[in-house]
Amino acid sequence: MDVEHDLYRRSGERADPAVENEQLREALSTQPSIEQAKGMLMLLRRWTAAEAFEALVVVSQHTNVKLHDVATVVVSAGSRAEGGLGDSEVERVVLAALRTHVGSASVW
Repeated sequence: MDVEHDLYRRSGERADPAVENEQLREALSTQPSIEQAKGMLMLLRRWTAAEAFEALVVVSQHTNVKLHDVATVVVSAGSRAEGGLGDSEVERVVLAALRTHVGSASVW
């Protein structure tokens, strides 16, 4: 979301429906991987959903990688699936941050 749009929404005026529509589409397309990653962290660490989400957010912020991309790396690493992001350097950075912020797991 750009700054102008954010300020527009905060001013109490209605947001541009096209922008809102695009944001909703993006959220719906990324939500499954985020939920899967949360579930994996919940299982591995016996965390609540809120704790797992917070861990994903912390890793996202510390690596400057979008939350849904962090989730994609978690799911890929946890399922030993190929594909991931297709950017091995970003995956390496995210996995290192996971080891630091989430703890070492045989998964990553």
